[in-house]
Amino acid sequence: MKRASGVGHLTPFLPGLEGLLEDPEVSEIMINGPANVWVERRGRLEPREAPELTAAWLHRAAIHIARPLGLDPATNPVLDARLEDGSRVAICTPPASPVVAITIRRFGGRAFSAEDLVRLGSLPEDILEAARSTLAARQNILVSGGTGSGKTTLLNALIELLPEDERIVAIEDTLELRIDRANCLRFEAGATLSETPVEIRDLVRHALRHRPDHIVVGEVRGGEAADLLQALNTGHGGSLTTIHANNARSALSRLASCAMQAGDALPWEVTCRGVVDGIALVLHVARRGGRRFVEDALAVCGYDAPTGHWITAPPGEESGAQPERSTHSHPPKEVNP
Repeated sequence: MKRASGVGHLTPFLPGLEGLLEDPEVSEIMINGPANVWVERRGRLEPREAPELTAAWLHRAAIHIARPLGLDPATNPVLDARLEDGSRVAICTPPASPVVAITIRRFGGRAFSAEDLVRLGSLPEDILEAARSTLAARQNILVSGGTGSGKTTLLNALIELLPEDERIVAIEDTLELRIDRANCLRFEAGATLSETPVEIRDLVRHALRHRPDHIVVGEVRGGEAADLLQALNTGHGGSLTTIHANNARSALSRLASCAMQAGDALPWEVTCRGVVDGIALVLHVARRGGRRFVEDALAVCGYDAPTGHWITAPPGEESGAQPERSTHSHPPKEVNP
């Protein structure tokens, strides 16, 4: 995938933001239009005065970011780019937006180990041990959470728990994971030599031909979930992926719903049973009060088709899991066991 210039190259085009672009504590810069800037620093949002940042400067910045990609904001008003330093930029220009809007998510300066997250209070030690046991048993983990909740940070930490002598194939929209392994193959969606870009689903299927011991998918969003579930249920245990969801139980329904988007999708009940067979543990991360932390952990025990409920339990208490009684069978919904 082509890359735009790094964050440092944006300084001449974003007057008044020089300090923010160089500040390692700033994780996200959100430009809502001329002179309207917000930043995330240490997990908290704060406004930033930028009177010099005019509509003309924003237009120049959008062109500067888009040009290395062979794109023009005038004809491509919605753009996603990865900068040379790994940071990501989302741009929306007129007519898709009344003003030029630019959001820069900086590439993190440090990768946290699982032990780091425990020490910082982001990952309870008992949940770490449950994750470690799950992967050691060659079972799979789904990480869920909202935007900016820390899914990628946790995924990076969990990857470190995989055996050093086993092969990982990682698949991402953009290469954000930090995997320091010699025997690791990384695929990135979006690359193209024709009119049709390579999709995540293409890469999940292709990954199976590269003899993976473990498959890591940076984020599941659509029909690729069906192929991933097939892979997880055919000998690729100890794999990992993330998904956007409001809580741990809804993450299971989201995964099944994504799998249903595949053109060759199986019936809903069969898909849900595939989720149960493919996912052993769900870890849900949240962001509140400037903190990112694992809010919930659920062992996946089954799916009760008559009620449409997932049967879950806290890790280590799977034997007592029971579905809650309900007279509703459709649509499926998540409730406490």
